[in-house]
Amino acid sequence: MKTAAVVLATLVMMAAPAWADRPQALGLLAEGDALAAAGDRDGALVRYRAALAEDVDLLVVYDHAIPLWFEAGRWVEAARYLERATARHPEWAHGWYALGFIYRKTDRPAAAALAYQEYIALRPGEAEPWYGLAVSHELEGATPRAVWAWRRYLALERRTDLSSFRAEAHHAIERLLGPPRGWREGVRRFLIDGGGAAALLRIAGL
Repeated sequence: MKTAAVVLATLVMMAAPAWADRPQALGLLAEGDALAAAGDRDGALVRYRAALAEDVDLLVVYDHAIPLWFEAGRWVEAARYLERATARHPEWAHGWYALGFIYRKTDRPAAAALAYQEYIALRPGEAEPWYGLAVSHELEGATPRAVWAWRRYLALERRTDLSSFRAEAHHAIERLLGPPRGWREGVRRFLIDGGGAAALLRIAGL
């Protein structure tokens, strides 16, 4: 059975214009890259938009535009372009990942989760999308799914330079699951046996 994304992509491709000027688009891409390298981010985006107007399916243009959109906080513009691109090219993993990040930044966690899931379907062995998926599930209040995604992230993330992200995942799981079973009773017994029970119990809310 086709996924909704594949069905939508098929319909869009059928309705797509038959023309595309790839050489012109590549020239505009090069101009945009030169402007970006010179520090003219806005000028670069103007060229990238023009390139996509010439050839909407030249995915490398989106790749070059994404960091500039993100840097400028142009979330709405980026989403509009990337939603079109991923509908036309559902196999384009980078587009789904970027959309997941955009939806998180614009308070659309359910949409972000769907975008990350599309990425995961294409590249299931990568850790990064599971991190994004876990955050998205947590933001939408889907605790069991968030815990599952955090655990999957921990199972896949092995890079030593990202130990802080692994620590964050462990803390998130602990926070979402709450204290271990019997923890409250253990604290209660400790306070009673340790003296000053009445005051400490009141402070601790036990």
